Amino acid sequence: MTLSPAIQAETTADLNALPHGRITTQGTEAHVFTAGLDDLTAWWHALGGRITCQDAPHDSGVCMWTLHTRTDPDNPTSTTVRVHALALTTDQLDADCAPAVA
Repeated sequence: MTLSPAIQAETTADLNALPHGRITTQGTEAHVFTAGLDDLTAWWHALGGRITCQDAPHDSGVCMWTLHTRTDPDNPTSTTVRVHALALTTDQLDADCAPAVA
C-alpha cells in the first residue's frame, strides 16, 4: 500500500516536530499550509529546499511564500512538498533563509 503525499508530509512533519495546519494532496505532491514565516523557516531548517515568493494580485499587500522541498531531501524520488505561508509584503523572511530564496 502506497501512502498519499499528504500522509507522507504529515509523517515528515511529525518526525521533525514541524508546525503545520492543513496538509493536502494535489496530484503527486503534498501542500502544507502554515501559520506564517516562522513556521516556513522551521521547515526549511529541517529539510532545506528552494523558497519563492508570489505577490497576491491587485496591490493587496499580501504575498505567499512557498518552500519547495521533499519528504527526504537526500532522496530525489521522495515526495515533493510545497510548504506555504501567507504574509504581508512588508514581512521579512529569516535572514538564515536568504541562500534558499529564488
